[in-house]
Amino acid sequence: MPANTVTTYTTVGNREDLIDKVFMISPSDTPFTSAIAKTGCDGVYHEWQTDSLRAPNAQNASVEGADATFVAQTPTTRIGNRTQIIKDTFSVSNTQEAVKKAGPKEVARLSAKKSVELKKDVEAASLSNTTSVSGSTTVARTLRGCGGWIATNYVGGAGGSAPVPPTNTPPVAGTAVAFTEPMLKTALMNAYTAGGNVTQVHMRPSDKVLSSAFAGNATRMQEVEGNGKTAILQTAYAVYASDFGNVAMIPNRVMAAQVTPDKSVYCIDTAMWALATLRGFEKTELAQTGDARNWQIVYEGTLEARNEASSAQIRDLT
Repeated sequence: MPANTVTTYTTVGNREDLIDKVFMISPSDTPFTSAIAKTGCDGVYHEWQTDSLRAPNAQNASVEGADATFVAQTPTTRIGNRTQIIKDTFSVSNTQEAVKKAGPKEVARLSAKKSVELKKDVEAASLSNTTSVSGSTTVARTLRGCGGWIATNYVGGAGGSAPVPPTNTPPVAGTAVAFTEPMLKTALMNAYTAGGNVTQVHMRPSDKVLSSAFAGNATRMQEVEGNGKTAILQTAYAVYASDFGNVAMIPNRVMAAQVTPDKSVYCIDTAMWALATLRGFEKTELAQTGDARNWQIVYEGTLEARNEASSAQIRDLT
């Protein structure tokens, strides 16, 4: 390099090269609440009724000409779930909004970001919450998620026990065990026997890796490229061919990423669950108390477990 060459190392007037984008890698998918039905609710305690058929009777035979006799009938069961208020806030100074910056304005960026974070909170609560709290002026209401609803078809470690929804009793943890195919088969069989039609299995990504070795892999195949020479074996799969129908095997990142990871597998009949919304996502600008703008985003709703016996859960996984 010739002497006295002007370079970027000493020049102070070069403009910065900062593109007008902000990139975020954090996962934003919510597969459970995206798959189930959406409905509304009109109060903080949302209720519905469940019923079931009696056992089939092969000996149901009547004498010709016999008078009718009447059997006592079991009434429906009335159950419900509390709505949960899920919210977040942010404050942005008026100076920050006024200055020229790369990327979107802070109010727009944080509004979009908080909305995604809150949707993931709804997903986490809908799956993982094991009890419902009625709440008070000092205690927040909480909804009961799949972990606290699914009692009929429960697979857990030794010493553990299923939740008891009528008494709001959470499941009792048992000895930690690794996720295995016999566990999955038992859970799917129990749900099918009870009348459910499981279509999705939600699990942590680490349990999805274990499930890739299961014999019921339905989509493992060889793909041959156009030249006919290169074969690629697909060892991951999205569908498990069970004895009771194909089910989607879904790695749920929310289950693993939440503050307390959900070490469970949920076998879901999506027709028997719904997200009931009392208040949809609402962004409100709060009172200005200084030289800044203050915002709050709120959602309120609950999980409608139309009949928990339609689904199954596997708990106490390592």
